[in-house]
Amino acid sequence: METQIDPDTAAAMAIQAWWRGQLVRRALLVAASSARRIQGWWRRAQVRAWVMRTEYKRCREAARTIQTCWRGYVQRRASNCTKDVDLHIDIVLGVPGDCGDQNE
Repeated sequence: METQIDPDTAAAMAIQAWWRGQLVRRALLVAASSARRIQGWWRRAQVRAWVMRTEYKRCREAARTIQTCWRGYVQRRASNCTKDVDLHIDIVLGVPGDCGDQNE
């Protein structure tokens, strides 16, 4: 049992099929465009994060260098202060056996 399709109906079905294909292709195009946009945003976010990490590491290393130099300076200054204190004590107490009497 074969059904005959009217030529107008066949033409209408062809147009409808073409139109549905256009809608599907348009939806796929929008989806692909959206995916590219999201991927671009993600890549830019990754680059920004990498730049921020690099800058953070550079600043952390600079802070570490400054702290190391400062601790060395304080240590040297502290050791010099003890020498100055010893010297100061020697000056205040004078030379052993010298009581300030110059007449002896």
